[in-house]
Formats: sequence, structure tokens, C-alpha cells
Amino acid sequence: MKKVLHISNWYPNKWDDLEGIFVKEQFNIFTQVTHSHLIHVEVRKSNLFYKYNYIKYSETEEGYYILSSIKSNKLIEFLSTFLLFWALFQSKYRRYDLLHFHIAYPLLSYYSLWKKIIKIPILMSEHWSAYHFNFYMPWETKKLDRIKNIFRQNIPLITVSQSLLEDIEIFSGIKISQVFVIPNVIDIKYFYYQKSIQNDSITFFALNHWRDIKNPFPMLEGFKLLHEKEIAFQLIIGGYGELLSKMKAFVLHFDMSSKVQFIGKMNKKEIAMIMVKSNAYLVSSTYETFSIVCAEALSTGTPLIGIKLSAIKEYTNKESYLSFEHNTAEEWMHHILYFIENKESYKPNIIASNAKKYFEYDSIKKAYSNILNKYI
Repeated sequence: MKKVLHISNWYPNKWDDLEGIFVKEQFNIFTQVTHSHLIHVEVRKSNLFYKYNYIKYSETEEGYYILSSIKSNKLIEFLSTFLLFWALFQSKYRRYDLLHFHIAYPLLSYYSLWKKIIKIPILMSEHWSAYHFNFYMPWETKKLDRIKNIFRQNIPLITVSQSLLEDIEIFSGIKISQVFVIPNVIDIKYFYYQKSIQNDSITFFALNHWRDIKNPFPMLEGFKLLHEKEIAFQLIIGGYGELLSKMKAFVLHFDMSSKVQFIGKMNKKEIAMIMVKSNAYLVSSTYETFSIVCAEALSTGTPLIGIKLSAIKEYTNKESYLSFEHNTAEEWMHHILYFIENKESYKPNIIASNAKKYFEYDSIKKAYSNILNKYI
């Protein structure tokens, strides 16, 4: 059986068991396709100047870490490369037929210099929205050249959406020749259609790591307008993040606590339980490369309402995604009202059936198997 060593810079760990959870889900499929082992290789922010840490999570998952207070991106890249080589040799990488890197930067920053040393085929999977925003730096920033150079090494690439592929090609300035677009898999153990068990009042659900890119305040302002019009609704907000305290203060200030509930960080089972009870899931983000939580909502038959995002349009239609162009309170209010008045036209069983075509486990497993057969 072919052997694949997966290397990720972002993965659930002892500090945060939800960090990079989608990489773990991708890895879990590969374990069903062929012999797979994963090493999490990361330089993590810490108050310590330098500390090495190794953790064995399971028979197939290990973590190699440097905890450091160093802030220089270039030094972090060097440390990451050093740690990568250490982890590869400790893992006896020569036993494997393919090295699969989940997220290229920073682990592949200097691949052009060491690719002749590690003479094993390499594959990349990408998930990041940072390419769309040019890593939040001016376009002429020279320090980004090392990242752009990764995509000029003719490494086969998997992206979770066509939108992400286009972002990477614009960012790197080249047309990538060996590429596959494969969506993230959805765990059907939790996310599947169940006959409606929705709450008595119309219920909306939103879940995120609440930060600027997730942009929740136009949405909240739209619900404030609905509240002022005495429209009946329940809004459930899950997740965590730096904006959460401001969101709670907003709800308290406008006396919306009876209609808005915050339930914090959630696991997959808890998310699924809320989704099947909700009439719609809300999309407030400025940008997404894929959005697993939207795919999970669709898989339960829950329609989406929110900003028109191209990556989400790839696997939705007008019967499953009520979208609009401008992220304003008035647009949110208008479309929420439209949904309330027309909610019977959104058919959960049909939405879930269409979602299954995109996120079905067996089809994604087959796509990964085809890639391995081609490149090993």
C-alpha cells in the first residue's frame, strides 16, 4: 500500500482542539484511502523565548513545536524550516511515497533550496483566505516573494474552491498547471437532513471565530431594525473571538437579550443540533475560500442568508442561498423579512440532497485516490 506523510502547520492541538479542524477532517479521508501519518509542525507564539515540545496524539498523529516569543516573520520561517527538517527525519520520511503539505506557508518557504535534498514527490492543499487579501500587505511588498515562489515550483495543488485557486494564481502571478478543486468533506455522522424539528419561533443561527473579516455588525444592526419593528425572531450566535464582547455589548445596549442568545464555543454535535432546529444560517463574512460551516448547514437542509460570496455560490443555488450584494443593516433587514414571508419555499430535504452531491464522503475519497494514483 502506498504511504503518505501529511505535514500541517495548522491542526488541532493541546492548546486549541478546534484549530485547523478542517485539516484533520481532510486527513481522516486520506487514512481511508491509503496508509497515512500526520505530523503537525508549528512555531507557536509564546511568552517563552524558545522551547521545543513534542506530543504524540495518536498512532497516526504527532506534533512538533517550537514555542517562541520571536516576532520576525523571516526568523519564524527559518525556525519553521529547521523544525520541519527535524520532524521529517524523526518521522523517517524516506519510508513514504508522498509528502502532502496542508497549507504551504511557512513550511515550504525555502522549498526551492531544499527540494533536491528531499527527493520525494510533494503535494499541497490550500485553505487560506490570506491570498485574497495579499496577506494584508501592499502588493509591492518584497517579503511576499518567498510565498509566491512556492507556487512557482510546479507542485501539484489541491484547493477547496475555484475561488481560492483564482486567488492563489492572482497572488503568485502564474497559472498553476497541476491543480484539483475538491471541497471539504462534511461529517454525515452529525450533519444530515432530519425532518423539521425547528423551534416554535423563527430561528436564525450564526457561528464564527468572530473577528473583523467575519463582519457581524451590519447583520446585528439589521436585527436591531427588525427588533424595533417588533418582528418575532430568535438569533442564536455561537463561537468565540475578539469581537464577541462588543457583540454582546451591542445586544445589551439595544435591549435585544430576549431575542439574541450567545452560546460560545461549540463542538460538531452541538452545532448540528442547533442547525436542524434553525430556519436559516447567516453568512456575515467579508470573504470565504469555502466555509465549512455553510456546507454543514446545507447538509442538514438549512438554507443560507447573507452576503454574496463567490466560493459559496459554487455549491448553492437560489433555492438554498438568499444572497445580496451590499452588507448593510437595511439589506439584512429586507432579506430577513423576505425569508420570513417566504420560508415555506425553501425545502430542507431538497437543499440537503443537493449538498450531498458536493460533499459526499465517497466521491471526495475517490477524488483523493485518483490524485494519489497519478502522482505516486
